Amino acid sequence: MSAALRPATDCLTPFETTFVDTVLEHRGIYRPTPAEYAAAMDVLRRYDQQCLTNPGWELVFPPRIDSDELPAVRAKAFMMFGVISPSPAQWHKAHVALFGPLLCETCG
Repeated sequence: MSAALRPATDCLTPFETTFVDTVLEHRGIYRPTPAEYAAAMDVLRRYDQQCLTNPGWELVFPPRIDSDELPAVRAKAFMMFGVISPSPAQWHKAHVALFGPLLCETCG
């Protein structure tokens, strides 16, 4: 989402910005209204709340991907599966949904 379209009152971290942008993209929204943006922020709040109420969630190892991609994959996994600690299969499905198929030695 363009920075010009993002409400000026929000001071988001890079993780939060990418997370919210991914939520909007998942919903097919590229020029959000204030209400749509608020709904995406609500998803971020729910994600944060789950992280706070489930200590130890960060002990689950994320896949080895570019640190710039991780917030998007976390958001996509949360939107697709409603979890903050995705299984390896869920990580894979979320990554594929965002960036296309992964090729590995066993897959070809």
